[in-house]
Amino acid sequence: MTTTTPTPEIAENGKPIFQTIWQGDSRERLTNPKLTGRVNCIITDPPFGVDNKSNMAVTKHGQDYARKIANDENPEVAIKTFKEVMDVLCPQTSDDCDMYIFTAHQVLEEWLGVGRWLHEAHGFKRNALLVWEKDGPGMGDLEGWGMGHEIIIFLKKGRVPRYADRRNGVLHVPQLRPNQLIHPHEKPTALLEMLIKHSTQPGDLVVDPFGGSGSLVRACRKTRRSGIAVEYDEENFKMAMDKFKAEAGGLF
Repeated sequence: MTTTTPTPEIAENGKPIFQTIWQGDSRERLTNPKLTGRVNCIITDPPFGVDNKSNMAVTKHGQDYARKIANDENPEVAIKTFKEVMDVLCPQTSDDCDMYIFTAHQVLEEWLGVGRWLHEAHGFKRNALLVWEKDGPGMGDLEGWGMGHEIIIFLKKGRVPRYADRRNGVLHVPQLRPNQLIHPHEKPTALLEMLIKHSTQPGDLVVDPFGGSGSLVRACRKTRRSGIAVEYDEENFKMAMDKFKAEAGGLF
């Protein structure tokens, strides 16, 4: 099941603009010869492998919201799944392509190893570690330092021009409030828009193979980029579709 904007816009460079959410396994859904050479940027928030589930939910709604994330039980499972997806997606990227991978401090060492593998296997070289700074202490030891930030591994293949002004690698964007979330790891579109504008131009294609809340395609719509998100969990997919349609202003 997919959704696409009904009448694609055309960017200044002549590229059609569309946004699509697919439900299913990215290893299958992204096996598409029509994508070959077209993917200009990958922005994704994969399972980290930290078995992250809130233990503070007390209501049924809260417990439903705190469902476990698929393939998140440990770093080995998460990274195996990620590599299998990248083996499908990376060969379909353009010669010049940027990649952003969100991760957590608990498994940073393991994911830096994934960055080395991406360089060896697919030509993506780590360029920087960015920090998303939130506006509160976030999760963590209640008697120690809060984790009001997330780490983003930034990799480059080829030499994508910098389309936005050069800026600090610490990105301060308030996190979404609990009543705004449809997924526990949902990223604010304002944060994703910063990454999109840095690495792409209108009409370029951005892909998130671990789609979650579908925030990537919503950010693509706001920035006039094409976007594809693939979400494995059917319930997450349905909520992502509902939010995308609501923000699209009833075009569907």
